[in-house]
Amino acid sequence: MHHKLEVEDGTYGLLKGPNISKVRLGNHEMGTWYGTAVYFARDHKTLGFKYLNGEKQSRSKSLVNQEETWLEKLYVCDWCFKYTDVEDEFLGHHARCSHRARQPGQIRYLAADVTIRRVRGSRHKLFTQNLCLFTKMFLDNKSMFFAVDYFDFYVVYDNLTNKPMGFFSKELLSTDRNNLACILVFPPYQRRHLGTLLIAFSYELSKAERLISGPEKPLSPFGLMGYLKYWSSTVARELLYGRSCAEDEITLNALSRITGIRIDDITLTLKYMEIVKVENNKLHVDRGCLKNWARKNKLSKAPLLQKECLLVE
Repeated sequence: MHHKLEVEDGTYGLLKGPNISKVRLGNHEMGTWYGTAVYFARDHKTLGFKYLNGEKQSRSKSLVNQEETWLEKLYVCDWCFKYTDVEDEFLGHHARCSHRARQPGQIRYLAADVTIRRVRGSRHKLFTQNLCLFTKMFLDNKSMFFAVDYFDFYVVYDNLTNKPMGFFSKELLSTDRNNLACILVFPPYQRRHLGTLLIAFSYELSKAERLISGPEKPLSPFGLMGYLKYWSSTVARELLYGRSCAEDEITLNALSRITGIRIDDITLTLKYMEIVKVENNKLHVDRGCLKNWARKNKLSKAPLLQKECLLVE
């Protein structure tokens, strides 16, 4: 199983198409979405850590062009994200992985069904590097995978199995004061609103620092849709049920302060919702249209994130 990766160049391992046919994450097997060279040595046939250990034999096909498969199946531990191309190696490690009984990081959100842990890249370097490598197979705009010291990772765990289901990373010294750099819910756990939960949690971190913040730009098309869902629900919930519910007019600045969402993100969201007019920095709210929007989009009165479950410093 993997212990160290050598960075070869500045291309971040990006390829035109998937080069690993399938990946097995624990008991889940899935196809990959994007190609990545960072798992491999310079020969494009051997996994990087095996090459460093002097092993140059591989079960993967040699590279002919960037559209060919380099490896039929990659095995990844769903506790710690260490990897191999040999099933017996994977099964032996998986049975005794130290993260089965002890998850890395500190608890920052504890609900009945899920837990969010803060995992420092500087303290848990191997775990976070392997997490980033896995992520590159499912995010086309994921570039950072080695310099994890400068990031915190907030990982969401299933309380029943204690297995990680997704995460977001946050740069420690962001010049733009971004509250999120990269986010991914792993394919087996998608459509469970975990992305929305992680986004909401990232804003709670900003509020604890008294910051109006948001994600690193530009967002991928998939990421933008996830944020528009969160932003529109947050804005609608505030205008219908929050401290602004009795106001016929509210300024963009006031709404930004209350929600913690940047003004330009609120403006984009209002255009997306197509129900609230903005003139001279003021929102003119038609309650009837807003209620119809809430009904059509099945807006719940209570947000997904439970603030009483927060353990934020």
